[in-house]
Amino acid sequence: MKIGDLVRNHHNGLVRFGTVVNQRKENKWAYFTVNWHADDEYEQDVRWRKKLSGDDHYLKEYRADMLKNISVERLMRVVKEHNSMEGENEKD
Repeated sequence: MKIGDLVRNHHNGLVRFGTVVNQRKENKWAYFTVNWHADDEYEQDVRWRKKLSGDDHYLKEYRADMLKNISVERLMRVVKEHNSMEGENEKD
């Protein structure tokens, strides 16, 4: 994983997508800062948890095992296939 990679993260059933913008190493682990895309649901969830518990659970860095690389090309193929199926479903 490197700066500029598209990554995904799972949080309480949400699949999040973002771009790695920074990396640092500490105690044999790599930690990454990520610019998350269309992340409204996560932001809302973190605000709700803070309101309930008083604790801020918002993560600013992610350990390498919390992130997985995702191919932009594969993601585009998935969306394209989904969109083509929507047209088929409208005919029914």
